[in-house]
Amino acid sequence: MAPYRHRFRRWSLCLACQLALLAASSASPLFADTLHLKNGRSIEVERYWEEGNQLFYVKNGSTFGFSLSLLERVERGESRPSPPETPQPPEEPSTGFRNEPYARAVANARASAQEGELEEASRYYRQALSAAPESVVARVELGELYMERGDFSAAQVQLELAKRSAPEDATVRELLGDVYYRRGRTALAIREWQKALELDPRANLLDKLKQALQENDQDIEFDELRRPHFLLHYDGAVNEVIGREIAAALESEFEELSEEFRFSPSAPVKVTLYTNREFTEVTHAPSWVSALNDGEIRIPIEGLAQLNPKVRRVLRHELTHTFINARTGNNCPTWFQEGFAQLRADTAPTGMYDFLMAAKESGELLPLWSLEGPLLGYSTNKAQLVYYQSLAATQYLVDRKGRETLNRLMDLLARRQTMNDALNKVIGLDYQELQIAWEADLGRYRPQPQILRQP
Repeated sequence: MAPYRHRFRRWSLCLACQLALLAASSASPLFADTLHLKNGRSIEVERYWEEGNQLFYVKNGSTFGFSLSLLERVERGESRPSPPETPQPPEEPSTGFRNEPYARAVANARASAQEGELEEASRYYRQALSAAPESVVARVELGELYMERGDFSAAQVQLELAKRSAPEDATVRELLGDVYYRRGRTALAIREWQKALELDPRANLLDKLKQALQENDQDIEFDELRRPHFLLHYDGAVNEVIGREIAAALESEFEELSEEFRFSPSAPVKVTLYTNREFTEVTHAPSWVSALNDGEIRIPIEGLAQLNPKVRRVLRHELTHTFINARTGNNCPTWFQEGFAQLRADTAPTGMYDFLMAAKESGELLPLWSLEGPLLGYSTNKAQLVYYQSLAATQYLVDRKGRETLNRLMDLLARRQTMNDALNKVIGLDYQELQIAWEADLGRYRPQPQILRQP
């Protein structure tokens, strides 16, 4: 567990220093500081302070505030004289601008693990992940904890989730390879170790990889097909003719998207076609997932004799995700991603609006701002609700505000603005107002989805 735990002991010391500075600054306006938000924005302020779970700041004589959970870090500025007779903000104990419940839970988890209380440590790590589901560190350390206990199945779940959040982290890749190897999945272990070695060449990792290659008798052989905008891999069990048909279809979709987005990704898009078993083994995606785009498009096509409309829609859907991610620099809420991709793929199911009306009446509709993160941990029923909501809200934007609205929103997201700010600037509604507007329209708004691609 050394790679992540030791690293975070050092970071914890830095964090303690930062928190001390933050507490001191909240009692004094002598510094011009910069607040760096998690969405990439920066705000220069005259002074700031915390009240409960909110951070307040003064800028140009006015006071503003936002949730502490949006704050990434504070950069101390140059000293300057305090404005005369400026009232001081109330002094309160610092609650920690990096999510105190998370930091406290991780600290308790590490202390428990050091004392050998592994069950208690795992409980604290789960608390940390409840407070910060996106934390790669907590997932990796919990995965390592499960490995120590010999629970490799549970460790695999945590490390695969960490890999989806940090695919270029060599330690995550190596540990996931270790888990696969211990579970007898040598072919998958080799893939992870090869990627880890590519990211961080180390002798001990090379030794493990060499041994696994000598032992492996189940590696999956992939053929490779290169096209101007794609690198396509397909299993030997998949008919080569289908591979070439899919490559041609992807090139056609690529041209359509490039014209619509007025943009195209610079790097070749990686696409891998799997049998159903291989798709499940590699992705461990829920049963409701028909394809996956984690930076690489992964599609199960076992038993496919020829390219059919259903697979064509899947290709269109997943390639739309690739374009959106590239254009916005991966700064795009999941609901907008899924809504846009469904619109392009023309996949609105019959009865969707009746379903949403029933969910509204029972109070089950989810706020759009709560759907900015990954969906893979959702149950089948919740995923269905999220996909319907995503499509309905995006459809509302197109039909009420115009097709160009989607491109304008992506332009602002590409500049690292939040979705809330982008909505305000493009349609004049914030998240809450958009939620109210499209929910209010559900009872009478049941059009056929507009297809956003040229015929």
